[in-house]
Amino acid sequence: MKCRKMICLFIISILFFGGLDLCAGVVNANDSHEFKEGDSLVNLLKDGDGKERIYKFTPGNKITATNTKLRLFINASEIDSSEYTVDYESYAITMRKAPDRGAEVSIKYLISPTFEWEEGKSGVAQIGNALSNGDGSTRVFKLTTNYSINSSKNVSLYIDGIKISASEFTFNYENNTVTILEKRRAPSAKSKIYFYFPKSAIIGTQSSSGETTANHPSTNNPPANSSSGGVVDSSPIKAVEPQFQVPSGASFPGNITIKSDGTFTANMNVTTMQPTYTSYLMVRNANGKVVRRIEINANNPSPFSLSKLGLPSGGYYFYLKTVNQSGSLAASIPQFVPINNEHPNIQVFIGGQKQAYEQPPVNLSGSVLVPLRAIFESLGAKVEWESSSQTVTATREGRTILLTIGSNIAYVNGAPITLNVAPQLINGNTMVPVRFVSEALGGIVKWDETSKSVVVFQNQPSIPTSAESEQAPIEEVVQVQSEPSSSSPILGKISKGITDSSDIVFVIDVTASMGGVIDYVKETVKSFADSVPSGSNFAIVAYRDINYVDLDNRDLEFFQFTNDKDLLKANLDTLVASGGGDLDESGLEAIHMAVNKLSESTNSKRIIFITDAPVHDKGTSQGMAGFFLEQIITELQTNNVIFDAIAPNSGLGYEQIIQLVEGNKGSLYDINDATTMLLN
Repeated sequence: MKCRKMICLFIISILFFGGLDLCAGVVNANDSHEFKEGDSLVNLLKDGDGKERIYKFTPGNKITATNTKLRLFINASEIDSSEYTVDYESYAITMRKAPDRGAEVSIKYLISPTFEWEEGKSGVAQIGNALSNGDGSTRVFKLTTNYSINSSKNVSLYIDGIKISASEFTFNYENNTVTILEKRRAPSAKSKIYFYFPKSAIIGTQSSSGETTANHPSTNNPPANSSSGGVVDSSPIKAVEPQFQVPSGASFPGNITIKSDGTFTANMNVTTMQPTYTSYLMVRNANGKVVRRIEINANNPSPFSLSKLGLPSGGYYFYLKTVNQSGSLAASIPQFVPINNEHPNIQVFIGGQKQAYEQPPVNLSGSVLVPLRAIFESLGAKVEWESSSQTVTATREGRTILLTIGSNIAYVNGAPITLNVAPQLINGNTMVPVRFVSEALGGIVKWDETSKSVVVFQNQPSIPTSAESEQAPIEEVVQVQSEPSSSSPILGKISKGITDSSDIVFVIDVTASMGGVIDYVKETVKSFADSVPSGSNFAIVAYRDINYVDLDNRDLEFFQFTNDKDLLKANLDTLVASGGGDLDESGLEAIHMAVNKLSESTNSKRIIFITDAPVHDKGTSQGMAGFFLEQIITELQTNNVIFDAIAPNSGLGYEQIIQLVEGNKGSLYDINDATTMLLN
């Protein structure tokens, strides 16, 4: 059975049997094993046997062809829908070709309103429930659940992946309603809203008639402490991280200050930050895709240069994000930042999008003029031109604007307005003042001195800040500089020591603090793959901390060997930094997995280990690690694996990892140099 399924079984056993206060029979584990992954539920089916093509499945919710979309995966790769059919009546999937023997088979379906699932949040068994999607105005949401509950304590609410402060909503368990308070904006249109309550609050199940079936104490469970020779569970107690209490939105404890000299500073209120929190500056382009993520030091704010971000001219949204090791997240309100690399030319941005005009904007006596038809059409106005009188009339949503070439008197719904500069012909183009036109049509206009740009918004932009929204489809991810710079990227330095065909495993810590480093690897890995000898193959082991139960984040995940650099980059693009636990992580378990995968390789063998934290060592972390450091060093030596690391250059992490490096002919590179800022 695959590691993924074994871990899932372990977690389900904890959720099902672990609650001492939960009565027997309240929540039934399915024959197949289901868990939440992003905005979907994943159902692990039995492994392939090379013969069977029809697979039964038991979803935890009533699913149909109309309320969700079911997708099939074999060995984590999605199968084209033409290769199988789904019978939603009998819950069976029929494949054109039987999965190979030992293949891991799973289905995934999108979470729809009223769907429920079991999930571990910081080691606590909870029931998740999808409420109705937001519509921009609704504040009271009905909880439709299979259970009867008797408490409003220890509940939580997530909107688009962001945990909402307990002070911003209420839950009434008597009528099962969740209310968003006035201090918080109502969830925007199509927002996904997930509500969680602890399994310990369940007192029964709801029948189809709405009656409650009470639970009775189970007499089958042995006492926690037995003096009669019973088996005592010696597995490690799951650690629970302190509740994450950093607010999002306008109350977020930080801001970004941009100066006219082209520098900016990320300021954080350190009194609200815990040592395990990590903060980032996030940058999205005008289409909402993440293009930069830079880890910041909350205790030592220092200025950054906009030019060194290496962003092309365009509109961007900057915001601050703080995450803890369990993946809880808070973010500031994104602010629009225009980037203009074409000085002294003036740029115009409407709704965040950079405008392209045949005749560039001009500045006359402090007023910026732009081509008439282009500005009106981009603002959604209907334009009519009367050549005989040199007059233009524009209408939009009940507003009518009349302008005449050469006249500084304009009319808005018949009322005269005096302009600073009259519309005029420039190089054969009719030019009009952008501020007057935009404000007359209901827009908000600002002049950005840093970029010499005019910024116009007709509506408040809605920019997502959730973790899920950062997982853009691979073909839509904005590519940034990926060629080696004059300061050669670390992977470029490692590649110079690889002189023959090699099988290389990237072992990467993907806990919440590693976002910036993972970006760095993504941006340099293609050049690395190009520079190593032909015949080389690449694989990935992504790891977190096996001591923390979190169904959203896998502890260990292996991506198969490939010699396709685009597939390698695509696999890396799926990695999102989230989750984790205490400072130490399960790095030795991940290295052990990588050595096992390399054990049958005929090429030279190499591991590139990437982390910012120490590892759990069985010698010092009793009950939290499966291996001694010396044991892993021996495994590497026995299998002739070269071990390079991008890791801390001081502290406990350095003291551990330098032993792995020096014992296996590798090199250690300072993780502080693994930043996309040095690529520009």
